[in-house]
Amino acid sequence: MKVLVLGASGFLGSWATRALAGVASEVTCLVRPTTDVWRIASIRDVQISRSEPDRWPAAITSLEPDIILSCDWSGVSGANRDDSAQWANLSRVEQVLGAARRAGVRRFVGVGSQAEYGPVSGVISEDMVTAPVTEYGKAKLAAMSLTREMAEAAGMEWAWARVFSTFGPLDNDSWLLPTVADALLAGRRIALSSGEQRWSYLPGWDAGRALAVLALTSGVGGIYNIGHPKAPRLRDVIEQFAEPLGNYGLLGFGDIELTPTSVRHLEPDVSRIEAAGWRAESDISEALSDGAKWFSGLRTKDWIMGGLLPSRPRRRDETAPKIEA
Repeated sequence: MKVLVLGASGFLGSWATRALAGVASEVTCLVRPTTDVWRIASIRDVQISRSEPDRWPAAITSLEPDIILSCDWSGVSGANRDDSAQWANLSRVEQVLGAARRAGVRRFVGVGSQAEYGPVSGVISEDMVTAPVTEYGKAKLAAMSLTREMAEAAGMEWAWARVFSTFGPLDNDSWLLPTVADALLAGRRIALSSGEQRWSYLPGWDAGRALAVLALTSGVGGIYNIGHPKAPRLRDVIEQFAEPLGNYGLLGFGDIELTPTSVRHLEPDVSRIEAAGWRAESDISEALSDGAKWFSGLRTKDWIMGGLLPSRPRRRDETAPKIEA
């Protein structure tokens, strides 16, 4: 099977690429000309092709992949969640699906978000009514509908992964746990909520394996929640993550008041993806420890391919101390 990955240079895309590289006969990552591919540059048996997004349809037609896994999305950071530019992603998605039809692609897997559901209290299943409140969630939901309709019209298998909170080595600096790590290592207090929210947190390598399952399992289609089946208190997750970093007293729990629109409960029903052959296999305590070490600048193991992961790029605070292995 020839798999084309869009967005492979990002956190989720890089872990999915690792999982695919060990199974698919051919994996190609299509990235922009200026993209830094540090997360995937060392993966064995993966081809990296560079092209401007307006040339991606031509590249797809030329490559003739059997499967497209699309992790590509512009504006994923929290600061951009209500930016109207979220909707610019849809034209690129539409062009990709049009090229996929012309190239005879057999299967398309898109990556969505729990933000498509909107605020929910309790366990979240795929058949719940969606009511997104951010432009990010609304645009992702629109992309889901668009890709499903276009795939069905082309006779293409289609799957959509709604990803909940993820973490671990290779993650982006702007997310919660990396921000906690940088603050503690630099000796700065970090303002936090009370941490009473209950959030599912899934290691990146488990999320990558789930995306690979959706990409490579023929006949599996529809919408799938991707997350950890347990949703502990956010405070417990942060405290466990922070333990090896030191400066524990700098965790400012309660410094930030939750607002009426704050997300308080993220607990996915993952029985559908489990029925497709996936399980969350990681020990969360070990995964949190590995993440803390990697964010501090230490080398950590590659949970999928073996060996060591690429080092974290230089932090914003270059003077931050490192923890011991």
